[in-house]
Parts: sequence; C-alpha cells; structure tokens
Amino acid sequence: MKVLAPISSVDEVEMLAANGAEEFYCGVLPREWIQKFSAGVWMNRRNPQASLPSYEEFAQLIESAHAHGAPVFIALNAPYYTAEQLPSILEMVLETDQLGADAYIVSDIGLMLAIKSRLPDAVIHVSSLAAPTNRFSVDLYRQLGASRIVFPRSLHLDEISEMIEAGGPQLEYEVFILNDGCVYEESFCFTSHNQVGAFCTTDNWEFVWSPSNNESQFSEKETAKLERHLQQYREFVWYTNSCGCSLSAEGLPLGPCGLCALPRLHAIGVDSLKIVGREASPYRKLASVQLVSEVVKSVRSGMPEQQVKDKAVRIRKTPEKCASGYMCYYK
Repeated sequence: MKVLAPISSVDEVEMLAANGAEEFYCGVLPREWIQKFSAGVWMNRRNPQASLPSYEEFAQLIESAHAHGAPVFIALNAPYYTAEQLPSILEMVLETDQLGADAYIVSDIGLMLAIKSRLPDAVIHVSSLAAPTNRFSVDLYRQLGASRIVFPRSLHLDEISEMIEAGGPQLEYEVFILNDGCVYEESFCFTSHNQVGAFCTTDNWEFVWSPSNNESQFSEKETAKLERHLQQYREFVWYTNSCGCSLSAEGLPLGPCGLCALPRLHAIGVDSLKIVGREASPYRKLASVQLVSEVVKSVRSGMPEQQVKDKAVRIRKTPEKCASGYMCYYK
C-alpha cells in the first residue's frame, strides 16, 4: 500500500515526500481554460487555487516528484464535460503527457475514450466519481483500458474485497483513507462545493413538522424522536465535513478516516491510500501524510490488527471522536 498525497505546489514535494508520501495527485488548470470558460467552471472539482496554474510549474513538480521516486497523477474528475470543453482538456492532456504525467484520474467515460484515442498508452485511473460500485462496473472500466480503480467512500470492506477479486491482479485499487467525506454519494452528485457551500454541508434549514396522516400535529413522543434523529444527522454532517474543517489539539486533521481498517485493506489487496485535500494548507497536508504513513509502517512491519487499531486511535489523540463511529469510512 502506497500513501497518495494531494499537492498543489512544487514547493510541497520535498516536505511531503520526506514524511511518507509515495504518490502525488494534483490538478492542472492552464490560464487558457480560465480565459475561455472562466474560473467558475472547474476542470477537476476544485477551485483554481487548488490546481497548478501553468505547464511550467507542472514540469517543475514532475521533475521534483520523480527525483523522489514518486509518480504524479492529474485529476480530471468532473462528473461530465461538454463537447466544447473536450478539445481544451485533450490539449492539456497532450501537454502534460509530454512533460511526464504518470496517469489521469478520470470520471467521464467519454473523456476516457477520447484520451485513449489520442494517447493509447495513457494510464487511466477511474475516479470514484465514475461510480465503480460493483464487479460489473469494474469489468467495464477494465475493458475501456483503465489501470486503476478508485473506490467510492460509501463501499464496505466486503464489497471492496469482492470487487478486487473480480477485477484481478491486472488492475490497481485505491481507497480513501483520510479527510473529507460525502453526506450522500459523490458518484451521483452534480454540484460543486464553493465559497457559498452546498446544501448538504449545512444544517441551517427552516422546516415544519408535517405528519403524513390526518393528525394535526405530532405527539410529544414523536416530536422528541424526530428531534433526536435531526440532532444525530447534524452530528453526522459535521463529522463528515471534517469536523467543521478543524484540527485536534495536537494539530492533526479531524474528520473521516480509515486508519483502523488498514490491516484489512492491506490483506484484500488495496494498492493505494488517498489522502483528500488538494485545497488544504501545506501544514494540513503534512500532518495528514505523517499520520497515515505512521500507521502504514506498522501494517508493513506485520503488527497485529488490534494493535494497529489501538495505535491509530492513540496517535489521533481524539478517542471520543473515534468512538462516535461517525469518523470511520469503513466501520
């Protein structure tokens, strides 16, 4: 299992590689795209500040990452692209391929086919947004020439294991391991989170209790139960959105996490562990890489499963949040 780290600047490469990052993924957003489509049209589901702004900087990032033995993958993971956008995206793919890009993380099947048509040897990683949620979808993407499957966060370990068994050793497999979740299922979401926010990330709603039968109002018991459910949902939303994008007292990132599942993920054949957060600060990226890398080292050394779980909880130093269950991707 390799540690896959987000990156948005060449200045972050050495710091992250020295602390355990073994693969990188980034966005590349050429100025030409912004001039043609505006900064509000995202090429890779992150705002422009989370992407490299030029081919020159991408070339520097490639040189630095490859010097550390780390491949670099480019995210092209919008749910779909228009016919007008495809020529600009393919131009970017051709440019970055010449500069040494190692793979493209793609969600749109049309774009997968277009890239393979122009660059038959291009390495395609199927984004989680392409909804590889069962063995038949994995088989489809394999037939389309994919090299790696990125599993959505919503899958259970048994489902991931079944899909890896069906996909076979000719594919690589990647899972989310730290930071950020999705309240619903990102694979089927056609919105983008921006400065305004999305409705799924807030609990500032106005609502009226409305019984479905002929009763004019809920009973006191029913109202208490509904309010309890609402509070639990608000807690779930808060945890899923990285505990309000907060840090622990130790400076470690809070929020969704799969560290306790690492022994099982290793056993079923997962190849790569994705840390979310291209838009995050360098410090948050560093803390995330250090946290994941420390637990990965224990798994590689053969530490027993329960000891790995205990260590993961211990180094996070927020046992009460771990105990809630809300932070677990794979519990």
